[in-house]
Amino acid sequence: MTHVFVVNETTFKYHLEYLFAGTGAKENTVSFLTNSTVNFNSTRERMLVGMIADISKVRVGDKVIFYLQATPNNQGMFYGVFKVVSNSFFDENDASNFLIGQLGKGLSFKVLIEPDEVYAKGITEHEYLDSLQGKNHPADLCWSLIYRKLKGNRGCTTIMDYEYEDLLLKLKHKNNNVTVNSHNYSFDTVNRQIVASATTNQYTGRQNSLNILPRLLYKASRQNSFETHLQAYITQNYDNQPLSSLLIPQQGLNCWIGNEVACGVGMQRIDLMLKQETDTDVFIRLMELKDESPYQNIVIQIKWYLEWISDYVIPKYQGKNIHIIPTIIAKGNLSNNLQNTYQSFNFTIPNAVVQPIEYIGFTTNANNIDFTRYL
Repeated sequence: MTHVFVVNETTFKYHLEYLFAGTGAKENTVSFLTNSTVNFNSTRERMLVGMIADISKVRVGDKVIFYLQATPNNQGMFYGVFKVVSNSFFDENDASNFLIGQLGKGLSFKVLIEPDEVYAKGITEHEYLDSLQGKNHPADLCWSLIYRKLKGNRGCTTIMDYEYEDLLLKLKHKNNNVTVNSHNYSFDTVNRQIVASATTNQYTGRQNSLNILPRLLYKASRQNSFETHLQAYITQNYDNQPLSSLLIPQQGLNCWIGNEVACGVGMQRIDLMLKQETDTDVFIRLMELKDESPYQNIVIQIKWYLEWISDYVIPKYQGKNIHIIPTIIAKGNLSNNLQNTYQSFNFTIPNAVVQPIEYIGFTTNANNIDFTRYL
């Protein structure tokens, strides 16, 4: 998978020199990660847990692209490519946050990286997001980042594999296939290029756990909203048992997973989307999450998501067998009426097979959250 991290001209230099990528939220601390029973503003917590969900899906071996934000005199630009070498971790946004003085802000959620294919010159937003060169269908545009730009949020965005291949091709062309071969890097702000550095720096900040389960269980026990926490828990654990058996269609095959996958210029977002691909087949599981008991109208949201997948994802996989598994994950079992509604769900996409809705229910106790497939 490939993840795009947003940086500015001050922070980019230190990301390169200390080889890490990260996100944060202004002056906000994240005390609920170290004290699961602390009182915390619910709106702010949902925002921070959303950021935890974003970075929790990052895995060792994934690719990292940096997006350097635009300034009044310069376009925004994309630089890369780096590779993730650590699990995601937590560094509290306090006085001890690593490099907080140099960065001008605290970054709470991070991963360590190493060079992969590092190109000196970046590509502009116009070259990557606006240009129609080589594009034959609306699906060919990088909607993952176009939607992020329109909504003005997400410090860590996962892009589709074909979106990454397009970006990489443009980076190679811009740099005549020449990479910056070094173990140490910095950023030349005059020429706006990644450069080799003679200085070796070591990341020595805190690497604490991002485990969201204790906070999720506390929120559930108090009957508070915890849907965003559920999303973060799944991004942290989808490839571990028992969730992997429930969610991953093809065991042993690499997975792409996205959370809050924007599927329109409005507010429609797929809570979680998992994709696997072989030479002949593509498996897509889209997941709608609820922290409450299931209800009938969830199927309306499922239909919106399937319409978007039909128009913007399926065309990228012409010639392959497409298998789509709409999935609802909510609290508890199903009534007979809902079971009939979900089993009778029918949606047709040309050149794809949409399976009946799968329903996975969960229960919580003082120590754990347990999942069971009912449909």
